[in-house]
Amino acid sequence: MKKMTIIFALLICISCSNDDDNNNSTVETNIELVTGINIRSSEFSAPTQLGNPNVLTNNQFIAYPNPPAGALSLLASENISDVWIIPANAQKTFQQTDFNSVLNSNLYAESLIESNAEMEFMNLNTTNLVLNLENLAAGYYRVFVKINGTLYWDNIYIPEDNFEIDDLINYWN
Repeated sequence: MKKMTIIFALLICISCSNDDDNNNSTVETNIELVTGINIRSSEFSAPTQLGNPNVLTNNQFIAYPNPPAGALSLLASENISDVWIIPANAQKTFQQTDFNSVLNSNLYAESLIESNAEMEFMNLNTTNLVLNLENLAAGYYRVFVKINGTLYWDNIYIPEDNFEIDDLINYWN
């Protein structure tokens, strides 16, 4: 009976082990998490912040229009070498987080970005790029951009056909 108790205790310990370290769905740095977006209609328009965007652009690039209408333009201060588009999930979590103190360009390994990418554009050499996003499903995405070997990212929302901007604004407010 004593052996059964020990085996039972071991089974409980093993089955209850915490594997949350591998599940980042609630971690503020999850690569697939969108906590807000900056919407803008053109390169000249000021962004309107919705939610608390977990983005790192460091004024190195802008993505517009956001939401894009079939195509997304990227305008960078220096040459873009690579771009990855990763599907993401919007959550109204971490709305009080200071992402300026949490995010940095070394946060995500390039291999992690590549393995999650739905689209990638490699070996570029441009400061102005237009990406055709017509084949992507409606939803949230993270756009990772490599500029001079440094990674930056922004969040975008690809709308459905019956999209109303007020619906997007109301979601985040």
